[in-house]
Amino acid sequence: MLVSWDQEFISDKNKIFKYGTIKLVVRFQKLNADDTAWYPECTSIDNIPYAAKYRPISVDKYPGVVLIPNADIFNYHELQDKYEFELQSDRPEEILIHMYKHLGITAALNEIQGEYSFILCDNEMSYLVRDGTGTRGLCYLEYPHRSGPMCAALRASLLTSYQHSVGQIRHVPLGSIIYGDNRKEWRRKVFTSVFQQPGYRSDLLAPPCKNGMSVLGQMRLRLRNIIKNIIICRSKSSTIGKVGLLLSGGLNSRVIGNVLRDSQVKGLKTFFVGTKTAHERTSSENGARSIGSIHHDIMFDPKQAFEDIPKVIELAETYDTASIRKALLLYTVCKYIHQHNAIDVLFCGEGLDDIAGSQIYYKQAKCADEFQTTLENNLRRPIGREVFDKIGSWFGIRIVFPFLDPLFTSHYLNFTSEDRIPRFGIEKYFLRVCLDHSDLITEEVLWKHREDWVDSASSFDRFWIKNLQRMCSKSVNNEEFEKREETYLHNTPLTTEEFFYRQTFEKIFSEQQSLVPAIFRPSFGVGTDPSPRTWNIYPQHLCVDFLATVRMMV
Repeated sequence: MLVSWDQEFISDKNKIFKYGTIKLVVRFQKLNADDTAWYPECTSIDNIPYAAKYRPISVDKYPGVVLIPNADIFNYHELQDKYEFELQSDRPEEILIHMYKHLGITAALNEIQGEYSFILCDNEMSYLVRDGTGTRGLCYLEYPHRSGPMCAALRASLLTSYQHSVGQIRHVPLGSIIYGDNRKEWRRKVFTSVFQQPGYRSDLLAPPCKNGMSVLGQMRLRLRNIIKNIIICRSKSSTIGKVGLLLSGGLNSRVIGNVLRDSQVKGLKTFFVGTKTAHERTSSENGARSIGSIHHDIMFDPKQAFEDIPKVIELAETYDTASIRKALLLYTVCKYIHQHNAIDVLFCGEGLDDIAGSQIYYKQAKCADEFQTTLENNLRRPIGREVFDKIGSWFGIRIVFPFLDPLFTSHYLNFTSEDRIPRFGIEKYFLRVCLDHSDLITEEVLWKHREDWVDSASSFDRFWIKNLQRMCSKSVNNEEFEKREETYLHNTPLTTEEFFYRQTFEKIFSEQQSLVPAIFRPSFGVGTDPSPRTWNIYPQHLCVDFLATVRMMV
């Protein structure tokens, strides 16, 4: 592949592509017999908000190397000092080019602390790289009987004009590198996962010198230190602007808020979104007072959310019900933030419940092995995670996920499944024990029932999802719905809500139903809807008084 960048769009000072007409789709092979272009395609993205975020980077020292990133690199200063790199621009992502040329692609990625996906072209070699967290998307277009991707982009929507009738858009798998030189067969290798210990900050994984403390006690103490370091590292990053936190009434966001408070983040703003009846509103307000943040209570309107569905599906690039419901809430939050110019970076507790196995259906696991197998299967399918970045970037907001840092995930998952399985009817029991009697969280919040973020946006009696489902049902043709099994062989919709999302998706991404490999279905047969409030085990879950149960055991 020839990298032929138009110099008109490169600034003389630091060779960064300017906002405007930017080359974001990289073509690797000819699309037809008459096609002679084997260079990155020029795609016009004027007035698209995420244009500046994805703009390519090249440096004078390595001609022919071009990087198209969607990345937040949190330790780039440390790497710059360690290897004495001279960066040409003020963009942290540039460190990826220097690390790649200095160490090679795999060794370089092992030392990167961040959330990323990117396309890197080095003369005739090309690399498609996606980290193991699943928070950043990366897609490629594949044709039958063709080896390797035809072209690639950070968003599926940028590839739709190239797909024709037989091309299929695929996701780069988590923690994988797809690479090739266009004359040989393309290859894929896995370089990381949430279970694998990273190469950075190994000092935090060293055994603490605590005489008389058990091995398990040392690991718990280390876990607390890792959580603090990860959150502080992200908050202190020089690229961070005005900082905000998506604050519910639960454990995940409160831990992040307390660490941000103790690290003296200035002007911290917190955000809660919900209907008038949202029962978590009081808990969120109490949390904001404890943190000392500037709190914003955002009113959520299900009717407006229904009208937003086409735009949300276009941005989220999915028809998965769980993802769209999250995206509707997040769209409301990000739109509010954008209108009020409130923050640049939004901290989010998303991902911790996936790692800790916090969903209440895990209580149905009959043994530790069954718990672990289900957890691993769910972690391989990051349904909903990249939706946060796709929605946030549209409004120019960077969303970060501290609990998906491999430093935390690998250490926590290194505890045995016997340790991590729910106990005494309490989900993420072991994580709560690890954080108990620490300065990270108060006892009342630590042992509070977990409520799904989507569910917590309204009361049980006036559940906003039911209103949404009624509006979707009215918009669906009953005859078409009855023939859904014939129309949609892949991920057949079960409800009128799912059917409405699918129809809307197909209007935007025609013939790309496989872009969503699977849709979320709760495990252990507790139900088919993503909402825990609809599951047959939900009432029993509420009957357990977590704090009283723990105090009785002490």
